Amino acid sequence: MPMSDIETLRKSLAHSTEGLSSEDKKKMAVSAITTILDALGRGVGPFGEWEQRCLAASIIALRASKYDDSRALARRAIWPEENRRNSGVARLLLRPGMLTLDELARELKIAQAMPPRRLQAAA
Repeated sequence: MPMSDIETLRKSLAHSTEGLSSEDKKKMAVSAITTILDALGRGVGPFGEWEQRCLAASIIALRASKYDDSRALARRAIWPEENRRNSGVARLLLRPGMLTLDELARELKIAQAMPPRRLQAAA
């Protein structure tokens, strides 16, 4: 049986980041979010509250330089229905300005341009 587009997308994002530099982990996280936003925009999967919460949390983790968390949260947005447990995602807030695919893409661009947190000078 051939894989569906969403299954193909899930497999394409399953690579390990072990041993990668922080910059490469950031690139992988940004790539995962971008790929998922593009795919959802093409109708590869649904875009509802689950996806909104996961992708918004992913971008927020990216801003905080938590690249592995960011990528994991982005991938969670395209989990199969049977693997979704609302309790875990319910604590991820729906955020104003991060509700549509266009808004999420804009926020991703902003987060992508931010320098890593740990390199910022202490105030």
